[in-house]
Amino acid sequence: MPQRARILGERVYSPSTFAKLLRISKQELLDKEAKGLIPPAQRDSKGARYYRPEDVVKYRAYLGIPFPMKSVRKQLFLNFKGGTGKSSLSASYGFRLAQMGFRTLLIDLDPQGHLTQCLGLNSEAFPKTLFNSLVGKEDIENIIVKTDLPTLDIIPSNLNLSPIELSLFSMNSREFRLRRLLSTIEMNYEVIVMDASPSIGLLNLNAILASNDLLIPVLADFLSYHGLKILFETLSTIEEDFSFVFENIFIFLNRYNDSHRICRRSKKALETHYKKYLIRTVIRQDTKIAEATSLGTPIFLFAQSSKGAEDIQSLIDEIFGLKGNGHDG
Repeated sequence: MPQRARILGERVYSPSTFAKLLRISKQELLDKEAKGLIPPAQRDSKGARYYRPEDVVKYRAYLGIPFPMKSVRKQLFLNFKGGTGKSSLSASYGFRLAQMGFRTLLIDLDPQGHLTQCLGLNSEAFPKTLFNSLVGKEDIENIIVKTDLPTLDIIPSNLNLSPIELSLFSMNSREFRLRRLLSTIEMNYEVIVMDASPSIGLLNLNAILASNDLLIPVLADFLSYHGLKILFETLSTIEEDFSFVFENIFIFLNRYNDSHRICRRSKKALETHYKKYLIRTVIRQDTKIAEATSLGTPIFLFAQSSKGAEDIQSLIDEIFGLKGNGHDG
């Protein structure tokens, strides 16, 4: 039986926010409800309309609104340089997608369990990790943890994942085991978000070959810039060895402070040498993100009006081609 984890309390959307998530006007939403073309909203004790995150999926179907992407997006957060804020960003990014009604699976690929912890979950409380399915051949459904946000599932991680590199080494088709594993469940999701450790090994190679999109958070310093060079050299080798190319690569700056000269210089260097991949969104330096991470809380629960929440929302909007999506109401 699937495990369950509690991440948040009850969350609801107002009609205006809900309409923005559906990419229609509030008036269109209310008109269709009045005509009986869609189910009526739920009402609180004062009679006010409200909707839940899981309602976005249902109402998209009622209205015939397609998912913005043509197929499930398998997205990997990766940078060979540690300390770029990758885990806290991927946790809040995936959580927000689920809040927006996308059926989302988060996969923690790091034995340190940072993604799991950034969602406020005790990583050691989960006896099963990806190791059990990739190596032990257990049904992946048995290691997926359901959360109390119906649109969000997670495959947690802890030190039980540590032996996976050695175990994979002697297995047949060792580089493609994660791709095959995800193919059995990907029809249940619209987005699968993976957070990888800052290294290249068999597990990360599996994650690369199983993904459509690569998301690379970069700090505005020249060590991060050097890390990018190593990453792209590695990707070039993978392309030659496995005839694999990402459909999309998104580089974006994290903890950016425009008042710092080194940040501006680093940004200019990225614009010069990685313009093809660098996206417009910049995640500004924001202590609220650090505070949320220390509490094991997605930024959208801790400080939904903060710069950090605004920038991660912008990141989602840019990557998925969404415009005008409101923040949680």
